[in-house]
Amino acid sequence: MTRGTRGGNTGGTRGGNTGGTRGGGTVGIGELAGRTGLPVKTIRYYSDIGLLPESGRTPGGHRRYAADALPRLRLIQRLRALGTPIAAIAAVMAGERSLGELVSRELDAVQEQLREATWRREVLRALDHCPAPERPRRLALLAGVGSPDDAHDRLVRYWHWALPAGLPHRLAQAVIDGAVPAPPTAPTPTTSTVLAYAELHAVATADDRGRQPQPHQVGDVASFYAGLLDACALAGEALVSGCPERRAEALGHFVRTYARVGGHDDTPAFRAHLRTLFRRGRRAGSFSLRYWRQALAVTGETPPPSAASGQGHLAAPLAALHEQVAGLPLTANTR
Repeated sequence: MTRGTRGGNTGGTRGGNTGGTRGGGTVGIGELAGRTGLPVKTIRYYSDIGLLPESGRTPGGHRRYAADALPRLRLIQRLRALGTPIAAIAAVMAGERSLGELVSRELDAVQEQLREATWRREVLRALDHCPAPERPRRLALLAGVGSPDDAHDRLVRYWHWALPAGLPHRLAQAVIDGAVPAPPTAPTPTTSTVLAYAELHAVATADDRGRQPQPHQVGDVASFYAGLLDACALAGEALVSGCPERRAEALGHFVRTYARVGGHDDTPAFRAHLRTLFRRGRRAGSFSLRYWRQALAVTGETPPPSAASGQGHLAAPLAALHEQVAGLPLTANTR
């Protein structure tokens, strides 16, 4: 073999299968393929899109890679084995994102995919596990929700519309946070809670939806809503602790909030009057009754301590207070 032929082989063997680490400490594509088990065409593709930059080419046109190409390629290979998108890998290779950040973002993406898949599974179960005559109504109900996040946004919009315009922003936001449950998708929603959320969405978007108490009904709206939130906070603590004294304190605060509306005191006579009003408002078609029944079905009647200020946390305390005042439970099976 002549010197010229030998020099022409420095870049590799036939078909682009370059050999060894000759060529100034660089690596050929053939060696990378042999050591990783990846096809040459795959490595060539990674190179073409910038994941594995070339360090140069031989006189014969064969690709050469720097000494760090092998660990880079193995990282790419392992991330692809986990289903990591090319774009996310490219950000790591370019130094725009650390491996830890990539893992965190990919985990978030997978969690979101699981959340959506779980919601869809329970929607299909709700349609599968129902009598045939009920299926068309249930289909319309669940189809109206769309995605759970869209339904949540519509519930929030309802409360922005329904609350008094003059309510201080922070107070209004506290009411909205407490009145709108998060979509029941984590960790594992049941068919019943998915249906309850769909029913809640239907109630809040129906043509007969109602506004919440306005200034002409309760006077000082800030004082009224703040009083309700305080009473619910006490009632929530009572639900968690089972403390009778805290339960009585919550009821007293709740009653006084309503008493102040008409300039009354918390007397036995006023409590009897309030009991009558609450019982009248419990007719089957009442908007408030329908809303809080479904909210309660989503959140549960005894929330964990961690739910004391979470989304939808007002449902259980309000249900307990309504039951104390009216003497009737605010549950879905109440008629």
